[in-house]
Amino acid sequence: MGKFTFGPVPSRRLGFSLGVDIIPRKICTFDCIYCQIGKTTNQEIKRKSFFNANEIVKEIITKAKQLSHIDHITFSGSGEPTLNSDIGSMIGEIKKSIDIPIAVITNGSLLNDEEIRNDLCLADVVLPSLDAASEDIFRYINRPHSLIEINTIIEGMKKFRDTYKGNIWLEIMLIKNVNDNPEELERLKKVVKYIGVEKVQLNTVIRPPVDRTTDGISSAELDQISKFFGHECEVIYNFEKEIKKNEEEDWSEMVLDILKRRSLTVNDIMKITGKPENRVKNSLNIMEAEGKIKQFIFEDNIFYIINY
Repeated sequence: MGKFTFGPVPSRRLGFSLGVDIIPRKICTFDCIYCQIGKTTNQEIKRKSFFNANEIVKEIITKAKQLSHIDHITFSGSGEPTLNSDIGSMIGEIKKSIDIPIAVITNGSLLNDEEIRNDLCLADVVLPSLDAASEDIFRYINRPHSLIEINTIIEGMKKFRDTYKGNIWLEIMLIKNVNDNPEELERLKKVVKYIGVEKVQLNTVIRPPVDRTTDGISSAELDQISKFFGHECEVIYNFEKEIKKNEEEDWSEMVLDILKRRSLTVNDIMKITGKPENRVKNSLNIMEAEGKIKQFIFEDNIFYIINY
């Protein structure tokens, strides 16, 4: 059980990802209506050194060397990772010891800060999100800190693109009847071209969101919008890779660590642990009876979430 690391998580974008959580739970610049972690409890734009950076780096290196099936080390987790003022030095120290690619999943809200752009320069891939190009839709979806505006975010991403040598994969979370209309998609397409990212990745709501009225769009609609954006755009489909069978007997704590940051299905857990369905379900039933987790049905699928 890691204090700062979790997983490996089956990421549809990054393969098997060793998650790194460097922010206390739900400290973020946004309070997105589709967030699967929960409502933001502390909306912040000021950076801090939340934890001992050396302790985090040591845990990441130790954990990564123990695992043989990691595609990326990914800074993400319980809040906006760029709020941690040590993220740049941590990436640098990790790269001195291991050669696994490092990814940063960010909402992109602070990229107008030159210090943050410099901190992310050593990452192999940065995955920012941009769910709207117009201010009103941006505020409805992302519910940002009052001092954050969409134009500032766009300009920050453009500045980062102009200096960053790695890959930028821009995620757009499409929400039914909110940002999927032709006018907003046209605005987003122009912004994407202006920023100049390597890849656009379309996503939609498939896990239980904090705002239960938030709905995703269909696969057919995603495919159609992908064609509209062009060849650099792809739809994030289901995770297909299988993990090598893990002989570790007690994997429940690892699963609980992941459930603190995202919901999982039985199939997800089978892929994470390499365990058969009956064993996974038995263990989930025990954890549910102990009050550690609970079920949530979303779009006819059963998800397991942490029971706070």
